[in-house]
Parts: sequence; structure tokens; C-alpha cells
Amino acid sequence: MAPRDHDGVVLSDLRGGRNDTDPPMSLRADQAVEYLNCHWKDTQFAAKRGGSATVTDTGGTAFSGGMQSLFRHVRGALETAAEWWGIDGAATPIVKRMTGSTSFANVTLDDAIATAPKDVVAATLNGKLFLAYDSTVDRLHVYDPNLGAPRVRRVSFATPAAPTAANTGAGAYAAVLRYYRVRWLQMTGTTVNRRSEPSASVSFTPSGSGTHARVTQPAAAGEGETHWEIEVSLDNSAWTLLAGVGTNVALATGTQIAIATTTYDDNEAATAANYAEGDASEATGSYAIFPSVRYLISDGNRLLGTGSWESGGATSGGRTARIWFTPVLGSSDKGDDERAVNTATQKNYIDLNENDGGGNTGLGGPMSGVPFAFKYRQVWRLTPTGDVSVPYLPKKLRDDIGSISHKSIAIGEDQAGRPALYFYSHRGPYRITTDAGLQYLGRDNEVTWRSVNLAATGVVCHSVYYPDLHQWWVWIATGSANDPDVKMMFDVQNGFPDEHNQVRGGWAKHDGPTAGARCACLMSNTLGASMSSDLKPYIGRATGTALQRCDTSALDDAGTDFQAYVKPRPIQATSQLGQLIGLKEPYLLAKTLASVTLTLSTDRDFGAETRTHTATLTAEEGSQTRVFKKFEGAGVGHAKVLQVQVGDGAAQEGAWVIDALILPTTAEGIR
Repeated sequence: MAPRDHDGVVLSDLRGGRNDTDPPMSLRADQAVEYLNCHWKDTQFAAKRGGSATVTDTGGTAFSGGMQSLFRHVRGALETAAEWWGIDGAATPIVKRMTGSTSFANVTLDDAIATAPKDVVAATLNGKLFLAYDSTVDRLHVYDPNLGAPRVRRVSFATPAAPTAANTGAGAYAAVLRYYRVRWLQMTGTTVNRRSEPSASVSFTPSGSGTHARVTQPAAAGEGETHWEIEVSLDNSAWTLLAGVGTNVALATGTQIAIATTTYDDNEAATAANYAEGDASEATGSYAIFPSVRYLISDGNRLLGTGSWESGGATSGGRTARIWFTPVLGSSDKGDDERAVNTATQKNYIDLNENDGGGNTGLGGPMSGVPFAFKYRQVWRLTPTGDVSVPYLPKKLRDDIGSISHKSIAIGEDQAGRPALYFYSHRGPYRITTDAGLQYLGRDNEVTWRSVNLAATGVVCHSVYYPDLHQWWVWIATGSANDPDVKMMFDVQNGFPDEHNQVRGGWAKHDGPTAGARCACLMSNTLGASMSSDLKPYIGRATGTALQRCDTSALDDAGTDFQAYVKPRPIQATSQLGQLIGLKEPYLLAKTLASVTLTLSTDRDFGAETRTHTATLTAEEGSQTRVFKKFEGAGVGHAKVLQVQVGDGAAQEGAWVIDALILPTTAEGIR
């Protein structure tokens, strides 16, 4: 029988992305068996992803031991003043920041990072950068630009020891029993940056023959305090501000005392009526210490933290499923960003079933004002209530999945541009959206997700959302790797929910040096005195070239070429099985790119015969922006199943973009 020509196959849409779960013949027409180091920028078929550029580490003590954590910090209203923070893997980890230049500078830490620099988490609030890390001290830490010599210090203050009181002078100051206690303050001008809890009290009855009761400051905490204040009581229960920051300046001077002044002389009449003219002291617990939590987020008005680095910590009690949160900024205007209220009437914490499901593994969002909390197999929504005493109402959404790590969680958007919270679970990737709830994103690549090494001793998974390309980048450690060796990229505009609310399509796989990132963050594309507002993903590697900027115009990964290609599903439909088919010489429609050669591989009958052919993307005439090229000699005959692969034949440079692949097929009779 004479061969009968088919219309052929035009492949112009591969937005269904990579699918390693389903058999090749059952894939949708827009899906690929492999979609490697490509994305959909400027095309629906495939474009080679951007390369990466080395970022030179200059300034301060040289990083060593690879990069462990990276953060971007915008302390004020100007994004051009953004700071870039990095932490290395030295025996005593080095912390450096880049601000207003292209060089780093060392950051002084009051308490060194004791272990796990890869697990340091940061959050920005009120111009400060809060850092959660293991320091062997049960205190959260913060970079404080308000100090004379800015540094990373402990949040809040240690509770002062009790003051002492004694008689001074000669006179007739009434011998009335009273009690004194003190607090530490850090102030900038008239602003209270932080305030301590009150000390234990000391009782004192003047002799009756002195002029004053002299109150002597206890040993200073040495934590950046600039002033101290004194409170007084007749019954050791109802307390009045004697000297400090208040609104009723009726007692004595009514002002705070400079830390260098170690005594204060009190000759106020010790009567209930007189003390009533002063400010009532704030309740004990109003300035409770924020503990050494593992995970942090900020909603711009509050800080939320959970987990515990110090299992026996006096502050945290070693609670791993408790979520602490600060008051809303402005609620007292006295260190609101650093206090965890724990009074008799207000508890600024939520316990998420401490003895059920293990400790919390991360925090996410807020998404549309709603924070989310995760355990390894639980997801919780914290719905704001507007009630100061009980600001969040926790509700468990799932009891079978959660997030395996805080750094796998990223806030982004869905296919319609609505807010979405992405996270990685022990079963693969998920997201939470404002309208569709919890959605599974992993159906198309379950072979890959099953290869993740959940027992990796380094980093199992971390992720970053890249807004400019609408992409979620997920680094995973696979096989026996103890750090990420694969990056999976999800294009949110190409993934859509199916009838089961599972999101299908839009996945690509990336390898090469940038896939081996131990940490990542967004940072200005252009670093300098004025940081640019356009952001790129930056990665930190545990080995080799430690710092790299990704998605650049570079044609390689920091000097190392990489290979990119796509392998669509087999050409023929399932209904054509049993027929022998042939392939005439295919054509390629692509952007013009001088001196770049692409390779087409033809695969007959799943590996029975593989052949390769090439075509260059150089313009054939004039100023062509696109070329239509034939793969000469790439015909195939008498195939039961035909499959092709197109892209780089090996690791090479060239930022190619393919619009379509035309595959003229012929029917060659019944098998």
C-alpha cells in the first residue's frame, strides 16, 4: 500500500509542563516527559532559563564553610535602602550585611550562633531585623539600628534584680513602710524603644530622722539600657510610677533616670492620696520576654514566633507548639515590637495542641491578613478576631499534611493573581488560596517527590517565590543527597485546578550549579549605594561559588555551562497504536540567535533506535527576528511509537527560545 501522508503534528504549547507520574502515551498533548532547564518566558513552548552570575564577597571577614542563610531587610520606607544579610558555615558563624554599597560588613552579635546557621530565620518589623537562632540563651535576637553602635542584641531586657533602699541626710522624713522596684529602659530621645519587666521589690521604712529614702540601682543588665525607672507601693500590690516615663508627672521629677545615675532620693509623702496622683504601673507581664523561637513572620504590625531552641528554657518552657505574638505597634508606644504580653488578663500566645502532632514546623503569610501555622502533618489557620485579648482564632485545616520546614513556605499568587501560600509537605507541594482553599500541586511529578530525602542531614527543602516571572522555585535534596541537588520550578500562570481541585501543569525541572543551593532569597538586581527595586533570586551554596544571582543574562551558571531541552509526549495518539508511522524532516520555529545550534533527537519505539540532527538559529537573510529551520536528514520510518527531544545536545551556552516544532508524519500501514 502506498504511504498516506498525515497532516503532521505541530507542537507549539507545552505549558502543561513536566509529568513524570503518568505513562508517556497518556500525557496530555501539552505535557512533556522531561522539561529541563527551561521555562515559558516569551513563549508557550520552551525557552532556556537564565543563567547565574557570581557575586563577589568583599568586605569584612571572608565568608567560609559555604553560605547557610540569606535575608533581605528593608528597614524603612525606601526599597533602595534595602540590606542584604548573609550567614556562613564557619565554626563560629560569621554574620555580615550589605547596605548602601557592594561590600559586606561584619555584624556584631551579643550571643554567637551556637548551632545550625542554616536554620536561622529573620523577619522585619518596625525598622528592625529580628533573628531566630540557637544561641543557648532563651531569648529572641534583633538587629537594633537605634543603638549607638548597632548590633544584634537580645530582645527586651532581663528582669532587674531588686534595688536597695537606705536613709540619707538629716531631717524628719516620715517613717512609713513602702516598697520599691525598678525597670530598665532603652530610649532614643523621648521614645521608649523597650522596657523591662519590674524587678522584685524591696521593702523599706525610713528612720524618721532622714531627709530622703535613697534608692540604689541594682547591677545594670548590660543589654543596651539607657535609663531606669522606679515604682513605689504601700502594700506591695498596687504600684505607682515614682520616677520614669509617664503622663502624670506629679511625683518628684516624674522623669526617667539616666543609667549612669545610680541613685534616686525619694522624699514624697507616702500616702495613698499622694501616690494616686502618679501613673499606675503597668501590670506585671506586660513586658514579658519574647523567647528563643525557631520560626518568625511579621505582618507589619506584629511579630509572630513559634518553636523553641531551648528545650528547658525558663521563658519558653520548651514549648514547641506555642505561637507567641507581640502587641500591635502603637498599642503602648513603649517597645511594642519586643514584648510578649503575659498578664493575668491577657496572654499573647496560642497553643496548638502541644501534645498532639509534635511541634510546629513553620509559619506562613500573612495571606490577606491571615497567618498560618504548620506542623509536620497539620495546617492551622489563625483568623484575626479584632479582640485585643484574643486576637487570633486558631482552626485546624488538615491533620494529614503540613510543612516539613519553615523555609519551604513562600507567599505568592495563583494563576489569577490572587494571594497564595505555597509550602512543601512530606507528600509533595501544596498551596493555600483565598478562594479554593488547600490544593495539591504535586500530581504531575510524584516520582520526583518520592525521591526526596526527608532524612537529609543538611537541608531537605527550601523555596522562594519569584514575582517577576510568576514562578515558585523549590530546591529539594533527592536520593541520598544531604543538601538540595534539584530545583523544581512551578509557573503559577500555567497550573490550573482540575475537577478534583488538584493543580495540574506548569512544572519544570532545573539542574546544574544553581540547583545545589542551600539557601535563597530575593534581593536587588543591582547592588550598590542605591539598591534597585527590581528583585532577582540570589542563592547561597554550601560548596563552590557560594553567592550567585540567578535569572541573569549570563549564558551559564557562574561559569559552568548547562544543558536545556524538552522531550514532549510521543507524537501519535493512543488510537494510532498498532499502525506503523514515519517522520519526514521536522522544522523548527525559533528566535534568531547567531551561532547557536540546537539538536533534535528522534526516539523510535522507546529506545530501539535513537538518532540526532542539528539546526542553527542564525538568520538566513536580512534582520530576521525568527527563523524557520529544517532538521536535515531527520526522517524516521517504520516506527510503532515516535518521540522527539529538542534543545541543547550537550551543556552549552545560548539563550534560545523555541516557538514551535513541526513534525510531518506519515502512515505506513498496519503493523
